[in-house]
Amino acid sequence: MNERWGKLRQKFLEVYGDAGGGKRLVLVQAPGRVNLIGEHTDYNEGYVLPMALDRGVLVAAQRRSDKTLSLYSMDFDEKIQVPLANLKYLPEDGWANYPKAVFWSLLNAGHKLEGYNLVISGNLPQGAGLSSSAALELAVAYAATALGDWPWEAVPMAKLCQRAENQFVGVQCGIMDQLAVSAAERGKAIFLDCRSLEFEGIPVAFDKAQFVVIYSGISRGLKGSEYNQRREECQQALKLLQARNPKYTALRDVGVVAFERHKSALSGRLRQRAEHVVYENDRVLKARQALAQGDAEAFGKLMTRSHQSLQRLFQVSCEELDSLVEIALQTPGVHGARLTGAGFGGCTINLVEKDAVENFKETIARQYKKKTSIQAQFFPCLPSGGVAEVGAE
Repeated sequence: MNERWGKLRQKFLEVYGDAGGGKRLVLVQAPGRVNLIGEHTDYNEGYVLPMALDRGVLVAAQRRSDKTLSLYSMDFDEKIQVPLANLKYLPEDGWANYPKAVFWSLLNAGHKLEGYNLVISGNLPQGAGLSSSAALELAVAYAATALGDWPWEAVPMAKLCQRAENQFVGVQCGIMDQLAVSAAERGKAIFLDCRSLEFEGIPVAFDKAQFVVIYSGISRGLKGSEYNQRREECQQALKLLQARNPKYTALRDVGVVAFERHKSALSGRLRQRAEHVVYENDRVLKARQALAQGDAEAFGKLMTRSHQSLQRLFQVSCEELDSLVEIALQTPGVHGARLTGAGFGGCTINLVEKDAVENFKETIARQYKKKTSIQAQFFPCLPSGGVAEVGAE
């Protein structure tokens, strides 16, 4: 961390000098996240089980007095500057739309903003499904909070950043990513009820197994994908099921038994989408219990069933993700594997016996490269804490 902070601080001085006139400079770190199980359930007011990662986004931030937002990305070597009074989504601004969205959301929430210089650096691959966008949003929001001396509240700020992505960027994501980044606890996964926003930290402590994340090399962008279409299909399925039970307000309300009784109200694609969500919620509840009990075998089986459902019913997988899962499940010491994140590319999450991890990595790397010509990337998967200020001067 000290090395990354040093590079970030040096770059800040190179880009801005002392443009802040000696004002306080803060450093904020926000983690990426991996979802252990519970995909496409969050915007259906269901259950999810994410975990923060020990890598993510760093932001160095300082106030300025001219009502201007200046953003510099070390990863893209690009600077974008815009008046706070003229924050608009521009496709050509790419990464910068996310911090712009956060300040837009802060202004709409009634916060008085002066102007800011920011330098941003991340070590999450773009489009890997490890929530680099939510990490960026929460890091920016936390920096603005620290510089504004407002109290930090995990749930309201997660909502504010979700609104930024929904209404400014145009991705109709649920609350999971933002709240996972905002409220994570070191050493624990988060069981989150996406309706009530109540959450519980559950220790990740399998005696002989650990999670391993693999990036497929296939980037996905939710704005240009079928993500929003899946959300619309879930809403269409809900409307048809409400004819059977008007008390349903989200697919979360439809239990497994009720779905089997009412599924004749649906056909084709809508039945598949609803079936995934209903059974995925059930799997999350069972996975919560398996994690609490340290039962790697049971947890792994639920992961694999989740992937099969995402592949066949929700149809958000791709050939590369399916290849990674297929190879993993044929490798000794693997309890379960699934795509993680919204799909359409990105990563898989695997539960592997600790003494089999090195052979697992070697096998995946060799066979995946042979099958796809892509070099798989492996990421450490230690449950981290949430967004926090880690330095100031």
